[in-house]
Amino acid sequence: MGIERPSASATPDRLVSDDPYLNARREWNERYGSYIARARNWRLAALGSIAVSVILAFGVVWLGSQSKVVPFVVEVDKLGQAVAVQRADRAAPTDQRIVKAQLASWIADVRTVTADPIAQKATLQRVYAFVDSSGATILNDYYRDNSPFDAAQQSRVAVSVDAVLPISDTSYQVQWTESARDAQGQLLKTTHWQASIELAFAPPTEESELLRNPLGIYVHSISWTQHV
Repeated sequence: MGIERPSASATPDRLVSDDPYLNARREWNERYGSYIARARNWRLAALGSIAVSVILAFGVVWLGSQSKVVPFVVEVDKLGQAVAVQRADRAAPTDQRIVKAQLASWIADVRTVTADPIAQKATLQRVYAFVDSSGATILNDYYRDNSPFDAAQQSRVAVSVDAVLPISDTSYQVQWTESARDAQGQLLKTTHWQASIELAFAPPTEESELLRNPLGIYVHSISWTQHV
């Protein structure tokens, strides 16, 4: 009996189809392989979406952390009408008249002694709102030895600013007179003072700074002496 051989006309597909194991593998690939491929593609798409969401979330947080306050300087006339408006972070150098008025008010607050502790505390808060870190150190040293709350037990001091003279764009000389009175209002003494002040300018970038110091004028250093 001879061995039956496949005819020459038989194709490779025909031979494969006669193998049950290969046929089963082919059927499994055809039936489930496409499902697995689609599942893998969906997982990749989901991971990509998550990555994009994380990037967008970080972007939103970063944008939210940026300051949204845009400070403006408003110039008004004697009737209170606005005559000029300009962004503070793009403004030209502050008008020297405004700087002088600010320094005069600041000196008066620094040296005034009042019997009302609540008013005195509010005055000190205004004083510290207009100094930078260097100026704050100088004030701390001064008030450590010259507490206005302790001084108020003996006398009250009223300040009258006589002159504010510019020396340069950032330095000024201030002259003022102090009148000390006792609890009954009797004049104890009158003294005259002179101070050299160096300023720093920093337009506010946060709402808290805008409310405390809208013009961004800060006292960087100060030294004063009494004169006749």
